[in-house]
Amino acid sequence: MPKIKVLTTGRLAKPFYEHFKDSKLALDIQVSEDLTQAQIDWADCLASFPIDANVSLHGLKWIHCFGAGVDGFIKRSDLGAALRLSRTTGRLGAKAGEFCLCHVLNFFQDTFSIYEDMRTQDWQERQATSITQQTVLLLGTGTMAQGIAKLLRAAGLKVIGVNTSGRTSDSNFERCFRLDALADPLIGVSCVINTLPLSAATHNLVDARFFARLQKALFINVGRGATVQTQDLALALETGQVRYCVLDVFDQEPLPKSSWLWQHPQVFISPHQAAITDINDVINSFIAAFEAYTSNTVNQYFVDKEKSY
Repeated sequence: MPKIKVLTTGRLAKPFYEHFKDSKLALDIQVSEDLTQAQIDWADCLASFPIDANVSLHGLKWIHCFGAGVDGFIKRSDLGAALRLSRTTGRLGAKAGEFCLCHVLNFFQDTFSIYEDMRTQDWQERQATSITQQTVLLLGTGTMAQGIAKLLRAAGLKVIGVNTSGRTSDSNFERCFRLDALADPLIGVSCVINTLPLSAATHNLVDARFFARLQKALFINVGRGATVQTQDLALALETGQVRYCVLDVFDQEPLPKSSWLWQHPQVFISPHQAAITDINDVINSFIAAFEAYTSNTVNQYFVDKEKSY
């Protein structure tokens, strides 16, 4: 079998190159710090996070994205029709699960109010709420959502999934609904976690109509920023539909200092770090994708470019 010519660039490119440069896999790999069109034209495969649009990717046969989110590649207009696109998962679901469990506990234990009491030396007993049997609605049931569901269920929460089909084989979801069949309002749901990828169907999907279904809920976004209509979130916080929100992803990153989100007392901001990709995630996912690519099959690492997941 002829070697696949792989070009890698950006964050994690050097350790990726070092791992595979002497690999027994049929690879001819190069690393680039400053991409040129000639390098792209040489390659069969680009292995990287999404790149700037100063080069054309039209001639590539395969792209392996170093992240779980592939919308940075999907939105480009220069991908060939036959190009195959794979992504990295690894332990991203487990990492996101730890992030979400941390904030679920903070919410129900009222940790931030206690912290403020401590800061002001105000001795005030606060009643915590047990997480046992609280119901969490997970928007999306993919790899990241499954990692979150596993950890939350182990902690005693009930987990409901929402996706386009209304089905999931993951036993950590108590049940699953079609997104267009959600009850209105969402009785008993005390926390909503968004993990949906960004696509034409999910852009601004979480809007005023969605928030109107909630009452005093915790909202966590670890999916994509543009899935949420930010101004509708402001109204939901004002009316009490959302009591607190944790935002790890934003439509514009870094989040501009002028954004109202920075100053809102019911908003927690983190800089897109709920599930940071590390080199082991990339290596393991790339090897599994390589095996499928070279056998002309598809596995869970490959993305339907029309659906964006």
